[in-house]
Amino acid sequence: MRTAHCEDAIRSGEVPDPVTSGSAPRAGCNENCLLWRKFRLQPFELCRFCTLPSAGRCIMIGAGALAALLIGGAAVAGWLVGGAAGQEILVISAMLGVILLLLANSYNHVWVGSRKEVQRLHEELARQQGFLRELSPLPSLEDCAAHIVAATAERLRCGRVSLMLPDDNQEYLRIAAARGLPKDVVRDTWVPIGEGVAGQVFRQDRPIHVSDVRTTPTASMLPADSWAYMSAPLLLSGMQWGTTRVGVLNVAEPIGRDDFSMEDEFVFSNLCQAASVALYNQMVIGTVKKGNVEVLETLINALEARDNYTRGHSERVSEIATAIGTRLSFRGESLEQLRTAARLHDVGKIGIPDAILAKRGPLTDEERATIRRHTDIGVKILSQASFLPATMEAVRGHHERLDGRGYYGLTRREIPIAARIIAVADSLDAMTSARPYRDALTLADALEELRRGRGRQFDEACVDAITQAIAAGELADLWPAASVVEAAPSPQASPAV
Repeated sequence: MRTAHCEDAIRSGEVPDPVTSGSAPRAGCNENCLLWRKFRLQPFELCRFCTLPSAGRCIMIGAGALAALLIGGAAVAGWLVGGAAGQEILVISAMLGVILLLLANSYNHVWVGSRKEVQRLHEELARQQGFLRELSPLPSLEDCAAHIVAATAERLRCGRVSLMLPDDNQEYLRIAAARGLPKDVVRDTWVPIGEGVAGQVFRQDRPIHVSDVRTTPTASMLPADSWAYMSAPLLLSGMQWGTTRVGVLNVAEPIGRDDFSMEDEFVFSNLCQAASVALYNQMVIGTVKKGNVEVLETLINALEARDNYTRGHSERVSEIATAIGTRLSFRGESLEQLRTAARLHDVGKIGIPDAILAKRGPLTDEERATIRRHTDIGVKILSQASFLPATMEAVRGHHERLDGRGYYGLTRREIPIAARIIAVADSLDAMTSARPYRDALTLADALEELRRGRGRQFDEACVDAITQAIAAGELADLWPAASVVEAAPSPQASPAV
């Protein structure tokens, strides 16, 4: 049964129609077949699936030729013998020929069916390998989860898919990616582990396949508008991992049919195995990166602790950049990357001599050139720690200007949006912090400086976003309420990407 959502999914192109996508058997035959090529005959149903390289290897053609020779020989013998005896020879030979053809046909059905099954397994293995190759280069857990959901919906031809992962405390399952579910359901669903269908599947490590939720005792725990439903745990088991629970994959609303077939279960199982490996790898990489961030943050804290003027600078820049990114619709993984890049934007100063960093007077041209090297040094450090390219590009470009007068001469569209955000956050914190050569500016004066550079040095949308965030009191922990300017924010602009 096709639900309304299934029909919408077909029309929108999210899920292919089984009738037009090639999933239904197509009429045809092997062009190597002598009977098909010469006479366009297809006497047997399973000949459609024949994959023999030549007609000489076909059992039916061989058996037919033998039967023809037998009947022909019997006819000649009957003609020579003549009389009733000749007729009996002819009838017996014809019956033997028919029996031979029936036996060959029966054997041919089994043999061709076996070849078809082997071919199907080979094709499924090839698709599985392709699926793993597609997952390997994905840069984040968020991208990996989205690709798994999309591939599952396409391979199983279903209208609803959800991938659930445990939280850090292993108490709840949350929806990491989904198709066919409302956004508020994806955002607000937190299933206690051990409760509900997904929670039980995760804890018990056993898949479930419900053909009709109206006839199952657990119907109250399943989607009311999805009669057929499958849920399977994503886990790794073996000597290397023990038993590692990764998550749960759920599918519902099969398109063009009432229930998921045994072949669908086979494909679903393969998808779950591949998804488990890919997600586990992404989680391990995430843990390693988190450790790298903590190590680098420790180094930055140690670097800033030596100078009272810069103590806490990177942490404040990260908080300001996060406020700007949130207003510019950064979410999930992209917001986390922005926060990390802002926290580590000055990590390259580890390679700059203290005599230059702590100099009280103006810098010489040579010292200024040395200071400019800190962005390249930072990128090298991050690349060795396996950070994402987007993070490294943000660190490298946070001293660029829209007018092209920055460190590397990049202009508006060449500067990553994360780098433009960090540039505004870095400048705002620097202006409102005291330095050996000047006093700190008031917040009002600093915001006015940002507005003066709006469109030349700073991205307009980033300046507008931080102005609005401060006016809304979102950064009250950085500036006392008395210093927050209630100035009318500039018109909201879209970031130039």
